[in-house]
Amino acid sequence: MADDWRVCIGFGDLPRSSRDSFRQAVITELGSRLGDQVAISSNATQIFMYAPSIGLADEAAQVAREVLARLNINGPVQTEGWSSREQEWQDADEMPVNPALARQEQERARRAYIQEQERERSVRSGFPAWQVRVELPSHRDVVALAGQLAAQGWRVRRRIRSLIVWANCEDDATGLARALSGDGSGDADTAIRVGRVSLRYMYTWPGGSGG
Repeated sequence: MADDWRVCIGFGDLPRSSRDSFRQAVITELGSRLGDQVAISSNATQIFMYAPSIGLADEAAQVAREVLARLNINGPVQTEGWSSREQEWQDADEMPVNPALARQEQERARRAYIQEQERERSVRSGFPAWQVRVELPSHRDVVALAGQLAAQGWRVRRRIRSLIVWANCEDDATGLARALSGDGSGDADTAIRVGRVSLRYMYTWPGGSGG
């Protein structure tokens, strides 16, 4: 199974007449807050969120509790893991710790911490740590993509046939590069490179004007 963890949200105590509206309201808000990080399904009395890691499942569970509290609904929220030995879902707190998975979670947490620290330093100093350089077929393409990215909140600088987009951390930069490659911006005539911002740029930083 690709998603080895799930969060179960119960609402069986609600009157039958209000269950459908409750289920739809919760699913809509969960989807809005978690996006495609989790898969969501439901039955007559429960909502399920499936996640590939215990860390993401715990995050989803916390979001679920916040959503229930905002809607003023008391419902159990439980995180479960899939036991390949027993071929069933079990309470996550009662499952044996897998050392390999534990190390993976620790590494994810370590990287997330490093990225957040880098992002905070970039914001605090006013100098972005990373840049994405996009070389495009024409100046018209540069202008169009610059406008699109600026509207999304990215800081950009246009050149004749290329565009520089600044990012506060490596994950933000690589995520943008993947998005540009996946939405058709990265075709055969487009080159996308990710790298750290050089000291030269730090001394000639345009003050976030987006020019």
